[in-house]
Amino acid sequence: ATATRTVPGQTTPGQVWTTGPVVRKSRISVPPVPLLVGIRTASQPGYDRIVFDFQGQLPGYDIRYVSRVVEDGSGETVQVPGRRFLLIRFEPTNAHDEAGHATAPRSATVNLPMLRAYRMVGDFEAVVSVALGLDDTVGFRVRELGSPNRIYVDIAA
Repeated sequence: ATATRTVPGQTTPGQVWTTGPVVRKSRISVPPVPLLVGIRTASQPGYDRIVFDFQGQLPGYDIRYVSRVVEDGSGETVQVPGRRFLLIRFEPTNAHDEAGHATAPRSATVNLPMLRAYRMVGDFEAVVSVALGLDDTVGFRVRELGSPNRIYVDIAA
């Protein structure tokens, strides 16, 4: 069994890879609510990376494996390519502007060595959820960068 790992403040370059939940509570005051403005993926030797770009401060996050992907609010099962699923919840943040238009890609099939696809499954009341479809349950690590503000997740491949 794995325990929840709480990451205080900035993650460190030597952070251990884990398959257990990684949680960082938000310490920011709103408004303004951070805005997710980009999602990018890439493959590196030994791992796949997904990068989340934010306008404003970095939100808190909760990253964990789930047995199935459900849409926030409705609870309906969502199909995401892959055999295992990593769910990333950012709070507080939005992925839409005041007119309701998306500010970041909602989904993509990427077919990297381990990361098959991602799909946004929630963007409501300052909580954004993104499900990653993976080939297997593998270790991951999360890091934060500033200027520009981004959070990225590396997935062992």
